[in-house]
Amino acid sequence: MHDDPALAQARNFLGDLCQHAQSLSRRRDSVSMTAAAELRSLETELATVRSHIDKLQQRFPTLRTGTPTPVR
Repeated sequence: MHDDPALAQARNFLGDLCQHAQSLSRRRDSVSMTAAAELRSLETELATVRSHIDKLQQRFPTLRTGTPTPVR
């Protein structure tokens, strides 16, 4: 059985978003506390990515199973 094209695209996008969230989280963890502006920027971008992940999983509930939990 093949995925619906929209679901297949959402699954690929979700994987990309999860990887991006992990990358942002690692960058955030390595930023010096003295670099407040960069830290705020990373936090903002990470919040946006998490929001996109949540929206995709709400739109396509089958994506919730087997998907790594986004990095918080």
